[in-house]
Amino acid sequence: MKRGTSLYLDLVRFGAAFVVFLEHFREHTRNSFAAFWRSHPFLYVHLDPYSETAVFVFFVLSGYVIAHVLATRENTVAKFSASRFARLYSVAVPALLLAAVTNYAESLRYPTAFESYDNIPAIIRYAGTGLFINNFWLWPDLAPANVPFWSLTFEACYYVGIATFVFAKGYGRLVGLIVLSLMAGPTMVLLAPTWLAGYGAYHFSKRGLNPGVALGLWLLSTALLLSCFVVEESFRQPLKFLRMPDATVGGLLAAYAAAMCFAVNILAFDAFSGTAERVLQHVSAIIRWLGSITFAFYLFHMPILSLITVYPVAGRSSATQMAALVGFTFLTVATVGWLCEQSKGAYKRLFLFLGGRFSLLLPSPTPRAP
Repeated sequence: MKRGTSLYLDLVRFGAAFVVFLEHFREHTRNSFAAFWRSHPFLYVHLDPYSETAVFVFFVLSGYVIAHVLATRENTVAKFSASRFARLYSVAVPALLLAAVTNYAESLRYPTAFESYDNIPAIIRYAGTGLFINNFWLWPDLAPANVPFWSLTFEACYYVGIATFVFAKGYGRLVGLIVLSLMAGPTMVLLAPTWLAGYGAYHFSKRGLNPGVALGLWLLSTALLLSCFVVEESFRQPLKFLRMPDATVGGLLAAYAAAMCFAVNILAFDAFSGTAERVLQHVSAIIRWLGSITFAFYLFHMPILSLITVYPVAGRSSATQMAALVGFTFLTVATVGWLCEQSKGAYKRLFLFLGGRFSLLLPSPTPRAP
């Protein structure tokens, strides 16, 4: 992957996570800072659809990066599985522990806060969240213990799907994909093209584009990407079988529109990334750092915002409280999130070891007679 493109993807990755953070920040301050949101109506109205666009940007980014690692270094099932599990669990485990602590603290202050989940034991919700199966079709919809985890169900499913497609052979590939689709259900199948748009963009980028044309495409795709919420708001017919935040025709169409716009956006940027690199290299260290903490930022921010809202450090409508919501979030992400990133190698070695132990338990194939 070109260095300029890699820097751009890190920058976009953090930007998308920041948009999601802003939406959840709005949710936690809309009552206490009502005057602020009334004076910024555009932000108040459009943060929610932009946060959903950001999630589909993540899907395209994921597909693009997975295509790259499969083409360059993760060329076996063991390497691919260990790397993907390490990427997920190095941050997901601390994020779940954080959610457990903050949820418990909130329940002490407001005992009825989680009563809507009483029909599903907490251990089941946490297990479903940790195994990335919350939105699977085979069982009732399990509300994740930490809201941003909803999208990781899709990510994990697409990891398994692409691994099955790349590494399985013959009928095993077909059967594996059918079984996975039946388990995952229509929502994940219908949203799979958003992830595959990134996967395809990586392979199509090898053909290259004229830099002048690419710059125009990049500007156009950026403008269209920022306008995708119009599609969502234009088609409000519900699709009750979908398990996504906006389960409507518009939500599904907006997901496709955002994915296609951003896939074109990456393709276009890649064509002139050499020129862009000369600009980005001056802040490359900052961009790399932001990219390294993005996953932690995405998973950690909601529990922290909820905790500081329930246990405010100052008056709920004070500037100190607003600063605390932002400050504690970034302080936690910059410290614990950085440690999570450093632990990724240890997780990978662990999963490689466990994979090796498991393979020893499998029967060895019987050699064919000459």
